[in-house]
Amino acid sequence: MKSNMIQHSRLPLLLMLLFLLGGPEVSAQWLKSKRTFAKEQREEKERESKLSPYERFFEKDKPKSSQGEFLKLHQKEQRLYIELPVEQLQKEMLMAATVTDVSNPQLALPGFKNNGPIPIQFVQKDSLITMEVVNNDLMLDQASQHLLEEVKGSYTNVTLHTFKLVGYATDSTSLLFEVTDFFLKEQRFFDGLVSNVGSYRLSSSPNSGLSYIDQIKSFENNAVVTVERSAMVSLANQRGTALKDYPVTYRLTYSIVELPEEPMIPRLSDTRIGYFLTEKNILHTESGQIEPATFARRRRVEPLHPEVIAQGGLSEVKKPIVYYIEDTFPERWRAAIKAGVLRWNKAFERIGLKDVVQVRDFPKDDPQFDPDNIKYSCIRYIPVGIENAMGPSWYDPRTGEIINASVMVYSNVIKTLNNWCFVQTAQLDPTVRTKTLPDDRFMEALEYVIAHEIGHTLGLMHNMAASSAYTVEQLRSPEFTKKYGTTPSIMDYARWNYVAQPEDKGVNLNPPFLGVYDYYAIEWGYKVFPELGGDFIKESKALQKFVAKHESNRLYKYGAQQLGLRLDPSAIEEDLSDDPVKAGELGLRNLQYILSHLDEWIQDDPDADHRNDLYEQILGQAYGYYNNIFAFVPGVILTQSSEQSGIPRYQVLPREKQRAAALWLLNNVANFRKLGEQAQATHLQVAALKPFELAEGDIMKMAMLNTSKLAISNYFDPTSYSPLEYLEDVYQHVFRKTLSRDERVSSYERRFQEIFVRYLVAAMAYSLDNIYPVGFKGSDDLALQFAQNYPHLRPICPHTECEETSIQLLGFGNDYGMVDHLWAQAINLTTDYTLDYTIKVRKLLEKVTKTTSDPTLKAHYKLLLNTINRRLEK
Repeated sequence: MKSNMIQHSRLPLLLMLLFLLGGPEVSAQWLKSKRTFAKEQREEKERESKLSPYERFFEKDKPKSSQGEFLKLHQKEQRLYIELPVEQLQKEMLMAATVTDVSNPQLALPGFKNNGPIPIQFVQKDSLITMEVVNNDLMLDQASQHLLEEVKGSYTNVTLHTFKLVGYATDSTSLLFEVTDFFLKEQRFFDGLVSNVGSYRLSSSPNSGLSYIDQIKSFENNAVVTVERSAMVSLANQRGTALKDYPVTYRLTYSIVELPEEPMIPRLSDTRIGYFLTEKNILHTESGQIEPATFARRRRVEPLHPEVIAQGGLSEVKKPIVYYIEDTFPERWRAAIKAGVLRWNKAFERIGLKDVVQVRDFPKDDPQFDPDNIKYSCIRYIPVGIENAMGPSWYDPRTGEIINASVMVYSNVIKTLNNWCFVQTAQLDPTVRTKTLPDDRFMEALEYVIAHEIGHTLGLMHNMAASSAYTVEQLRSPEFTKKYGTTPSIMDYARWNYVAQPEDKGVNLNPPFLGVYDYYAIEWGYKVFPELGGDFIKESKALQKFVAKHESNRLYKYGAQQLGLRLDPSAIEEDLSDDPVKAGELGLRNLQYILSHLDEWIQDDPDADHRNDLYEQILGQAYGYYNNIFAFVPGVILTQSSEQSGIPRYQVLPREKQRAAALWLLNNVANFRKLGEQAQATHLQVAALKPFELAEGDIMKMAMLNTSKLAISNYFDPTSYSPLEYLEDVYQHVFRKTLSRDERVSSYERRFQEIFVRYLVAAMAYSLDNIYPVGFKGSDDLALQFAQNYPHLRPICPHTECEETSIQLLGFGNDYGMVDHLWAQAINLTTDYTLDYTIKVRKLLEKVTKTTSDPTLKAHYKLLLNTINRRLEK
């Protein structure tokens, strides 16, 4: 240290010596330079001191910027800034985050928003900028606008985040603030990872050191910020941990969208028509009351020449709905995608609108085009191993106007279409009896899927009641099916004609081009009323009259998807006809026929991989037929109807039909196993696991777990099939041989008895039928749903077998306003009934245990008796 100090002290002496040796001219020049440099430094400091914080930001190390008309984005040293025009303060916008890509698509689904777009606004509060979630639940009618300030206090906004103001632009037209932490850290409304994978809860620990701003873009009326995040995730439930500290990296694209300056005329919803909904509360001046209301979500479609429509002609529209097809799609798919989009023009032409829906390729010569720009609705190709497609949308929460809606098509959708067509139509259609669908059949199937998704982007919800409008006889009729297809709506989950038998020559196996209901729904949603001057209340009254004309016609019925309690057997997924028992019998007969020819038809399959997939699909399809009949037993038909129509809003099926369905399940559990025994002959790897035998327990549960639902239907109609009658039928069937002292009780029958006893003792404690969860929820692919129940058939996570596939990975679109759970504990006397039958079974077992000579059967009876005694003695 001392040596360094000595060296530093010599430097001024050396400089002085050099200065003296240089002579007077050098000395003067040096002094002048020194003064000039000092002056320049003073001037620079003085100039910098006069700069505003905004000017200093851009003075050095100029940021990477994206400058749009809406707002500007600036990125500097991995920090992100928004430059917002002052005129945009307190203006309502939409914001959402979409998963762009991910290292494991089971943990974050590309193209998916875990939360819908939320309305936001930026507000300046002194030196802070706040982002607020706009509370726009309340809407005032035109006569109530003077009350706006008075009611605001009851509907305040929610502050989501605060940002520190950097400064104003020189002309004071915009302000700059930093937003880095908001975009890099996890936010409540903008999740990237899924919350659950099946029954497993996902927890994550973000790795902030690996998160960064990846891309910024600003456009005419929206802006996007893409961030890359990394985290360690774990999956666990009550039974344990399936995944621990598993690394995942994903990119999340945030979009901020300017809402239209002039709101669209809203359309009050009608519960008899299935549109996605936007909830509002409307304050009426006349009554002084706030009434809940919902607007239908729909596109803004305005005719150029309404007078032409009034004269019976066709008018083009001011702004067509244009979909852009991504250029990465396989060439084989493109024509089908375009045809699926354009199908809907037929429905718009019915109401005088021409070329409403258009489809174009991604522009190659337009530098302004960007698929991330919300201005463009795109059909995107997602090359991940997910068998799905979906149509997410952005809508204006003020009016329900859909301002953007894209379709995501995952590459493995082709596998689903191959499997569907085979298991549902191979009994009649020889062209599908191959490993790969021929081009014409594939084009038909993909066109149908795209048309279904485009229906969602136009605002249509699933109509799960549509397919129950047809009878089994109609579905086997060539004339009827050629005219109407398999269902009145392609927005139903009714696929191909699995009812048609090999001898039903000439029957159409496909869904319709568009169904009767689809034309009807588009007319309701998009018919224009120029004569009413934009008064949505008057439009609603006119539309109510239109719906009333069709209300009694079963072809036009709408039935919401039931994701919770499933009471209505006419509005379930993957079903055909109004008689699931008859349709299921015919469907099972077809599956037997297909299984018997599986090896013969699929020969170019040396590793048997494709046949294994088809086997699983057949398994799921068969399970689905039983599931449909299971839902038929309680049998409450729900109908959205007006008072004037006289149509009951709920109606219980006749007792004879309910009981016939219950007895069918009891008598046909064994046939499910027989289908599996037939499948053993295929010698496939998956067949060796005996999945039919494993699933047989679920089928047994279906045959006995309708007590609580029957309590509801019997409450609605006391003349219907009662829970007590149902339990007696189950008891008589399950213990038939025991009651007659027949000791030839098979292992299958012993299993049936064991499940019934376990149900009785469990039901006494909870009186709920979900003690043994059974059956499918609403979704697309029955085979995939079967994998939820039996996870060992298909591992989901790397190196780990999870219990279920996440339900959100399966749905072709998501509905709003589903049939919710019905809390009926007050009328559910399951506990009383099951106690009676538990005692009844105990008395029987006490008798037969003493008299049975077969040691295996005696041990079985003792086990059942012990199970009951342990429960009753608690």
